[in-house]
Amino acid sequence: MKTIGLTGGIGSGKTTVSKIFEQCGVPVFRCDDVARNIQNTDPRAVQGMKAMFGDDIYTVDGSLDRRRVASVVFADSGILARLNSLIHPLVRDAFAKFADNNAAEPLILMESAILIQSGFYRQADFCVHVAAPLDIRIARVMQRDHATYEQVLARINNQMPDDVIAKYCKYQIINEDLAAVRLQVESIVANEKII
Repeated sequence: MKTIGLTGGIGSGKTTVSKIFEQCGVPVFRCDDVARNIQNTDPRAVQGMKAMFGDDIYTVDGSLDRRRVASVVFADSGILARLNSLIHPLVRDAFAKFADNNAAEPLILMESAILIQSGFYRQADFCVHVAAPLDIRIARVMQRDHATYEQVLARINNQMPDDVIAKYCKYQIINEDLAAVRLQVESIVANEKII
């Protein structure tokens, strides 16, 4: 079994690309989704979040107030580091179980927006970088998040640049045209199943 690490900046289309890998028969582990679930359901995470942010960081229905957390962590890199040190090991544990459950598969995929920054790329046999032109990325995020051009650009400028991410990756998928993306994914899957 080989593990593919999939990453890219905001609006690059990582989720779209990971869904195409899934359609090609590759089991996909989405770190962001798993982390969100852990923050709401894992007692260790809930206790740690309450210790960091206070008991009222969870809403009445028991879900994490993610906007409030974001407003704190993006203003304080120390809190962000503490949050990451709480959540990342739990996500790694969940991925280890996912890998065990899919041990018979030739390929599995881990999708993470912060694959490189978190060190998760070290768990991959190779990495794939999803890239798209800046104007397309901005338009996608503006539409998805109902954000302004300036807000999206600020988020992009706060992320690891594409040229740095690309240095860690064996493949780059340019996500402008869905049919072309599908061909790129199919090629990677075919090549890596044989190698």
